[in-house]
Amino acid sequence: MIANFDITTLDYVYNNKSSNGDYTCNFVEGLLTQDNHGKLVPGMATEWSCNDDASEWTFTIRDDAVWSTSAGEEYDAVTAEDFVTGLKHAADSKSETLGLVADLIVGLREYSEGTGKWEDVGIKADGNQLTYTLTGPCGYFDGMTTYAILWPINAEFLESKGSDFGAVEPDSILYNGCYILSSLVPAQEVRFDANPNYYDAKNVFVQHVVVTYSDGKDPAQQFNMFVNGEVTSTTVNQSLPEVVAKAAELYPDNQYKSMTTATSYWGAFNWDRQMYALYNDPSVSTTSKTDAQKADTKAAILNADFRRAVYAAYSAHAVEAITLGEEHADGVIRNTLIPYTFQTTSDGRAYGSIVEKYAAELVADYEGIDLNDGHDAWYNPELAKTFAERAKEELGDSVSEWPIHIDVPVYAASENQKNMQLAMKKSVEDAIGDYVVIDLQFLEGNSSVYYSSFYNQPTGEDNSIDLVFGAGWGPDYGDPLTYLHCFDVHDGDMLNYSGINIESQGQSEEQKAVLETLGLNEVQEIVDQATAATGDERIELFAKAEAMLLTNGILRPYSTSGANITISKVKPFTVAYGLYGQAAYNQVPYFKYMQLLDEPVTAAEYEAAKEAWMAGK
Repeated sequence: MIANFDITTLDYVYNNKSSNGDYTCNFVEGLLTQDNHGKLVPGMATEWSCNDDASEWTFTIRDDAVWSTSAGEEYDAVTAEDFVTGLKHAADSKSETLGLVADLIVGLREYSEGTGKWEDVGIKADGNQLTYTLTGPCGYFDGMTTYAILWPINAEFLESKGSDFGAVEPDSILYNGCYILSSLVPAQEVRFDANPNYYDAKNVFVQHVVVTYSDGKDPAQQFNMFVNGEVTSTTVNQSLPEVVAKAAELYPDNQYKSMTTATSYWGAFNWDRQMYALYNDPSVSTTSKTDAQKADTKAAILNADFRRAVYAAYSAHAVEAITLGEEHADGVIRNTLIPYTFQTTSDGRAYGSIVEKYAAELVADYEGIDLNDGHDAWYNPELAKTFAERAKEELGDSVSEWPIHIDVPVYAASENQKNMQLAMKKSVEDAIGDYVVIDLQFLEGNSSVYYSSFYNQPTGEDNSIDLVFGAGWGPDYGDPLTYLHCFDVHDGDMLNYSGINIESQGQSEEQKAVLETLGLNEVQEIVDQATAATGDERIELFAKAEAMLLTNGILRPYSTSGANITISKVKPFTVAYGLYGQAAYNQVPYFKYMQLLDEPVTAAEYEAAKEAWMAGK
């Protein structure tokens, strides 16, 4: 298979990027995993239970799991104590995902901030028993254990590696999962092989995996590699007539549309831009604006109607049609942060319908909006003009000159990326060109250069772009909080991508003022209320918080993953399935359970397998 990113760390409990987690989920296993129907099944734990109010959880660690070295040699048994070590390392290293559990596990927040002792943290190992004590009821905590921050680390090995633990080398970690990383060459390929010491080796059918790096220069690369037998599946890029024709010729009965996922992608502004060149290479400029234009852009971005205008002018259909074609573009469009049907109230109301209700209450312009997947609910050129006119009037003398210039990064090597960003520029400027100019910043080099502008930067203030349609999140557990925590004002998982430091990185007074101006402190209050609530009240409050984010222009959802025309030799629905955690992936799957066929599956076989799978869920 192919991927367009490099591994930047193997420290799985520290990392929050799917570009790393897609790999490490194959190397390390937590307490529980998921089967091909998404059911929680034993991983390192064979049994688990909780007390009556789900505030204390106990897991029994299996006695046949071992750690292996990168050479495939047994290192030590996996123990309950390894999970204690893993969580302590997460706190000590200031894990990028610490916020997921810092306020959930007793004493963890206090320890991580230096005001408490480790022995007071609510995790204890006693023989093969591992117990978590939580700050309150959490009925979905078992699902949270599929996420990497709760995975184990061997203490002796961690100490031996020191700061080199998790470095981008196969021998920087131990392996208790299905595979062992054998080699990786940046911007070329990654190889891993089945772990001979894995306790459930009978369910690992693919023995060797090769992931080839793609720089995006050749949009037909994956398809051609499939034809040549170099990869096991491919999408059919609908923007390439020669690929579509060749697929029809060679695989007339083998093309099907893949399912969508729980991952959501959105556009987001940099709310407090400080950088106008790459943080790791100041010689690479990311703007052509004058100082006055920079100041105008910062002022405009803090205006809610300006943000609404840009988002209403963005045509998700036009952008997605670049790779999916006009016929299939709408199939991938998502209009909410949290999937519309992610949860349902006791009286049968879908989560998304409650977001719609609050959206109309908060901003009358959104009355009647339909936020179901499959169409572009937010695109409205006429409303975009209305918002832009309001913004210009509201901003008054704080903007010296219109139109406002918005810097957007482009991965110059990728034809698909260039064409998608050109489509974005056209849709916005066609609608509100008198108010906004999209300045595409073509970043040369491999993908790491592009991602350094908004994705791989260490802090929010290192973000060097005004706007990116490319932020995304897949759930870590089965509760709306997993998404909404992205915008937590203290340690939100995605604050860095919008130019704001999390508190542990030092949030400036200016950044705190920006959060207040954006209304995120008010959203935080609603999220905190929801977190303390249960049942329908919890769903209602989370939906209200999301509606506040959406209608205030904090983010603009535009797509999910999947919905691609696909040709594959993977036996349908043998792959582990999950809306969250280890079985949820973006480009590189969790390979356990996957079975391969000698010939590509037919569309009829896929649909029959899908029907049987749906019936068995």
